[in-house]
Formats: sequence, structure tokens, C-alpha cells
Amino acid sequence: MNPKEETKPAETQDEKSENVEVTLTLYGNTKHIQWNKQIPLLDAMLNAGINAPHSCCRGTCGTCVCKLEEGEVRLKRNFVLSETYIQQGLILTCVAVPISARVKINYDEF
Repeated sequence: MNPKEETKPAETQDEKSENVEVTLTLYGNTKHIQWNKQIPLLDAMLNAGINAPHSCCRGTCGTCVCKLEEGEVRLKRNFVLSETYIQQGLILTCVAVPISARVKINYDEF
């Protein structure tokens, strides 16, 4: 088959949704929010009224680092975390965008 003729697989319901379910633990409290796929995780938390740690908002300072316990994200930029830290599940919320339909993060356990 010619690659130009290949058809794109049908999107699943999770892929069609613009929101991702987030469970987050911060300062001993667990909260649930909706995360619009178009914005970084930090922005979703701030929009929901959660005072999450942050400073640069560009992936350069590491203030927003937390542990990804469930789900998948992609870091748009990363000037802080080594591959070892990434393999341990650490992410930068200021530059994280979702891949999976559900994400669980923990600021208290990294």
C-alpha cells in the first residue's frame, strides 16, 4: 500500500475528549480536576484555583517538579530533568501536556 493512501485509524472516545482527568496530591490533600489537552498541566491547576509550586513556567527552574504516578504526559521542553529522573516518573508540570486520558501526580512523594 502506498503510504499516501493509508487511512488514519478511527479516534477512540478518549482521544476525542478535550479534557483529561487529573488526580493530584499536594500538601497532603488530594484533588480532582479536568485538564484541557491544549494547555500545560500547571495552567490547568492554576485555573482550578490550586496554588501549585511554580516559578519560570518554561521548564528551566524545576520548581514545579512532581511525580507522575499514573498515565502519560509529554514534556514540551526540559532543561532540568535527566533521563534518570524522567524514568523515575518525575515531570515538570509547567511544560507537561497529556498523552493519556487520566493522570495521577504527587508533589509530596518525590
